[in-house]
Amino acid sequence: MVFDALCMACVADELRRQILGGRIQRVLIPDKLSVGIEIYSQHQRHYLLASAHAELGRVLLSSEKLRRGEGKPTGLLLLLRKYVRGAHLSAIEQPPFERILRLEFDHPEWGGSELFLEVMGRYSNIILVDASGRVLDSAKRVSEQMSRNRPILPGRPYTPPPPQAKLPPSDLTEHRLREILSAHEPDVQVWRALVAGLRGISPLLAREISFRALGQPRATVAQVERLTPLLDTIAALMAPLAEGYWQPTIIKEGDHPAAYAPYPLTHRGEPQPAESMSQAIEI
Repeated sequence: MVFDALCMACVADELRRQILGGRIQRVLIPDKLSVGIEIYSQHQRHYLLASAHAELGRVLLSSEKLRRGEGKPTGLLLLLRKYVRGAHLSAIEQPPFERILRLEFDHPEWGGSELFLEVMGRYSNIILVDASGRVLDSAKRVSEQMSRNRPILPGRPYTPPPPQAKLPPSDLTEHRLREILSAHEPDVQVWRALVAGLRGISPLLAREISFRALGQPRATVAQVERLTPLLDTIAALMAPLAEGYWQPTIIKEGDHPAAYAPYPLTHRGEPQPAESMSQAIEI
């Protein structure tokens, strides 16, 4: 299942509504690549779960109380208990069209800190940063031998992942869409061209765009007769980024969940509505 940039945006809106301004009461590590945070907000407890697993990376509000995993406390957990427990969650931000969430905390004793939740496949990470912008610790430490461009180590300055060298969907015009499509052979499927050319467009979202606009999730570039249906469909699916009106849905195959999205996922079958994005992910 795909946790893409639109899923992150939908979750970010959900978190702002429910836990922004809340007080951190407890921090735990369900497993070595996940962080759980208990937050008291709006007269109730909420449970934020963030995972940096390569295939199961996600951010959501859990419906159940989180429990710590087995093993000794990690360095990241000890630092989270120091800098985050007892703090207030003062900001929740997502860079446009990125699978990154920045949580800002204000602690009465230790001041400000930031937790970066990067859900990017095998590059996923959870990184705690101090008020000076230096890494305190992370779920995955990345040495200079592993990445010369972006090591993630305690004491090093935090640098965000480089933005994708693609066009933001907000800048898309008919001329630019024509350029994106014409850069590919006629037999290339449209969804592949959209993923290659537009920032924040996952394969799942791109196939939904192709299905809504062209009637087929795997239509080819040669089958595009008019650009307006594609432009209108992309604009409609991106509209909740500004309007905040999301429609989380789940697709099931038999009794098992097969996909989720913050919009009706029509090309995979009959979508079932979910109460929230977190619920859709959790199922």
